[in-house]
Amino acid sequence: MDAALLRRVEQQRVEMLYGNALAVSGSALLMVAMIAVITWPHTSHTRIVSWSIATLLVQAASLVLTASYRNSDDRATASSAWGWRFTAASAIAGCVWGSSAFVLVDSDQPLTLALIAACLAARATISVITHAHFPPALHAFTAPVFGLLALRYIMLGGYGNAALGVMWFAVLGYLLLFGDRQARVIVAQIRLRYENEQLVGQLQQQYALADQARARAESASRSKSLFFAAANHDLRQPLHSLGLFATALRNGKVDDQGRRMIDQILQATESLEQLFDNLLDISKLDAGQVEVKKEIVPANLVLDRLRSTFTKSAEEKGLKLVVRRSRGVLYTDPTLLFRVLSNLVANAIRYTEKGGVIVACRKRRNGVSIEVWDSGIGIPHEQHERIFEEFYQLNNPARDRSRGLGLGLATVRRIVSLLEHPLNVRSTLGRGSRFSIEVPLADPNKIHSGAATIEQKVPNLIGGKLIMVIDDEESVRLGMQSLLESWGCKCITAMDSDEALASINGRVPDFIIADLRLRGDRNGIDAIRELRAKLGDGIPAVLISGDTATEQLRKVSAAGLTMMHKPLKAVRLRALLNHEFAKKQRV
Repeated sequence: MDAALLRRVEQQRVEMLYGNALAVSGSALLMVAMIAVITWPHTSHTRIVSWSIATLLVQAASLVLTASYRNSDDRATASSAWGWRFTAASAIAGCVWGSSAFVLVDSDQPLTLALIAACLAARATISVITHAHFPPALHAFTAPVFGLLALRYIMLGGYGNAALGVMWFAVLGYLLLFGDRQARVIVAQIRLRYENEQLVGQLQQQYALADQARARAESASRSKSLFFAAANHDLRQPLHSLGLFATALRNGKVDDQGRRMIDQILQATESLEQLFDNLLDISKLDAGQVEVKKEIVPANLVLDRLRSTFTKSAEEKGLKLVVRRSRGVLYTDPTLLFRVLSNLVANAIRYTEKGGVIVACRKRRNGVSIEVWDSGIGIPHEQHERIFEEFYQLNNPARDRSRGLGLGLATVRRIVSLLEHPLNVRSTLGRGSRFSIEVPLADPNKIHSGAATIEQKVPNLIGGKLIMVIDDEESVRLGMQSLLESWGCKCITAMDSDEALASINGRVPDFIIADLRLRGDRNGIDAIRELRAKLGDGIPAVLISGDTATEQLRKVSAAGLTMMHKPLKAVRLRALLNHEFAKKQRV
C-alpha cells in the first residue's frame, strides 16, 4: 500500500472512531443507570453519585473532544494525532469504568460484584464494535476495565475468586484478539474501497482521454472531407470546362495534328477524371449513398466480364491471365462485386512482372470463395492492414501514376463491408498474394433473366431539342453551349433561375442541366424546382457538380434528382440525354 493510500485509510479509521462517539455516549448513560440501580441498596449513595458523576464527566469530555474534531481544520492532515487523543480519553474512561469494581462493591457482596462484572463486560463488548476501527483506542479502554475487574477478584482471595480473575484476563485477551481481527477486516474494506475509487478515477480519465481523441479524430475526418469536397469542386470546374471545349473543338473542322493534340488533352482530363471518380466513390460510400441491389446471378456473369476486361492489359505486360469458369450461382450485387474484383485484378496485374494472375472459385461450407492469385512482389505481413488506407501504396515513393492512385483497395474495403462479403488477404513477400472474397451461394433455379441483360445502343434523339443550362461559371456555360450545339441541340444558358425564366421567351425547355452550386446561397436544386413550378413538373433535369461532400450528396438524393460529377464526359451526357428522350417516346 503506498503512502497516500495509507494516509487515506488512517483518516477514514479516525473518522469512523469519532463518528461512533454519540452512540457510545447513549449506551454509557444506560450502563451508568443500570450499575447505580444494582448497587443502590448495598452501597453508600455518596460513592454511587461520585462514581456516576466521574463517569459522566469523562463521557462529556469525549463529546467535547468529538466536537473539537468536527470543527478542526487539520482533520485530514493530523488524523493520527486526533486518533491518539481519543485513545487517551478512552484510557481515562476505561480506568473510571473499571474502578467501579472497587468503589461500588464491598468484599462481602459477591452477587453485586458479579452483576457489575456483567455490566462491565457488556460495556467493553460495545467498545469492540465502536473502537475496533482504531485498535489503540480499543486496547486503552478494555485493558483497564478487565484488568481492574480481574484484580478485584484476585484480591478477594480464595481459589474460586482467583479462577474468576484469571477468566477475566482470558476474556480480555480474547476481546483484544477479536478486535485486532475486526480492525484488519475494516482496514481491508477501507483500502479496497479507495483502490476501487482510484481504479474508477483512472478509468474515467482514460475514457475522457479516449473521448477527446475520438472527438479530435472525428473533427480531423470532417475537416479532411470538407477539404476534399472543396478541392474536388474547385478543381473539377476548370477541368469540366476544358473537357467540354476540347470535345466541341474535336467535333469541328480540325486537321490531324490538331486532332492529336486534342486527344492528348482529353487523355489528360481522363486521368484526372479517374482520380476524381475514385474520390467520389469513397465519398459516396462514406455518405451511405451507394445502394446495394443483391440478386441471384451466375458466377460466370462476373468472371467472363473480368476475362474480357483484363485479358488485353495482361497480355501487354507478358502475363498470363487465367479466369476459371464456375457453375456456382451467387447472391450478391453483381455491379459492386465486379468493381471489387476488377480492382483486385487490376492491382494484381500492376504489381506482377512475370508469371500471371489466376481468378478462381472455391466451394466453402456456406458459400463460395472468389480468389485472385498473383505471382507478384507480395505484401509484408505488417502492411496487410495499411494497404487498405487511402493513398497508401507499396514500393511507390515517387508516386508513379502508372502504378495507380492508392485508392483502389480503400474502395474495395468499403464495398465488401457494404456487401457483407468477408475479405481475406494472404501474401508471401517476393512470391505473390491471394485476395479472397466470401460470397453466399443461391438456388440456381431462381436466376433472374435481367441479370444477363446487355447494354443496347440508344438512337440519337437529341437533335433539335431545347436544352436549358444553368451555371454561374461563364466558361462552363460557353463550353456546354458549344458542345450541345455541335450535337444539333438548341441551347439557352443562364447563371440562375431568374435569368433562365427571363430568357426563355415563352418556350419550354426539353431538358434542364443545372450546376449544384450557384452564386450566393442559391443552388441547382432550387433552380430546377422554380423552373418546373413555372414551366411544368415533367421537365427532365440533371444536376452537375464537382462537389463530393456527403451532406450535398444526401440533399440531392432527398430531392429525387440525378447528379453527374465534373469533369463530365461528353459521351455520358449524350447517353443520358438520349436515354431521357427515349423514355419520353415510350410514354
